[in-house]
Amino acid sequence: MRSARRLILVTTLFLAALLMSAASASAASGSTSDAQISSLFWIVSILAVAIGVFVGVVMVITILKFRVRKGHTRPQANLPTSHHGLEAAWTIVPAVILLVLGILAFETLTFTDTVPQTWDVQVTAIGHQWFWEFWTNSTNGTSVHSIGALTLKSNLTVKLVIKSVDVDHSLFIPALGVHLDAIPGHDNTGWFKPNLPGTYDIVCTQFCGVSHYAMVATLTVTS
Repeated sequence: MRSARRLILVTTLFLAALLMSAASASAASGSTSDAQISSLFWIVSILAVAIGVFVGVVMVITILKFRVRKGHTRPQANLPTSHHGLEAAWTIVPAVILLVLGILAFETLTFTDTVPQTWDVQVTAIGHQWFWEFWTNSTNGTSVHSIGALTLKSNLTVKLVIKSVDVDHSLFIPALGVHLDAIPGHDNTGWFKPNLPGTYDIVCTQFCGVSHYAMVATLTVTS
């Protein structure tokens, strides 16, 4: 039993470390969307680890407690074969966990996929074989055209419109949690709000031809 207690203590410390990592990761997120996605990721990860460890601990305890020992050649008589409380628990608890995760996932999708009615900058990203073209229009009337490079100020709400002039592309900014497909004849719309100055990679994640690997760009976020 001491081993089981030690295992529980180690597990608790490990989960506490995961929680601290999740908090620091969310605080260091490059955009508001990435912070929401990171929070959901860590919640799911911590729950998955906790469930896995719990099942492992129960298996170890069960194996050690009910293993065959010297002098015990026959099983105990009249062993219970069912337990209504346990059966109800392992049905209700997973259902509650899935319900909570479903609600959190829906809230995250609602936040990341709903473009605010008021925004500061509209960026129109146009996918070509094999480069990105950007039109940056501010609410003050200024417009900037660039190819392969995009510059934005931090803490501004950016409406993102994705287009394609030839084949399917997909604009992905990994550090900011931005990912939208560019489909010919159909405009996709999203948004993000960068909050950390720096330089971020923009890549295409949809195979779009022989030079797909070279379809990269950079986003520079200034203070």
